Amino acid sequence: MSLPRILARIPVGTRSRAVNDALRAWVVRRRRSDAVHELDALRARLPVASAAEVAQWIREDREQGH
Repeated sequence: MSLPRILARIPVGTRSRAVNDALRAWVVRRRRSDAVHELDALRARLPVASAAEVAQWIREDREQGH
């Protein structure tokens, strides 16, 4: 049975919700994938920070009340 025939058998409101849910899930996956690609590109361009440097930055930030 073809997809249009299957969809035609589903009540209209239910069909709309199913399509909207599927689109919403696709958008979430797409946004996450885009974010991963952006972070990977940033990682490739930025210098590596040691654990000691990160700890110092956190300490300084906390001392400033952030």
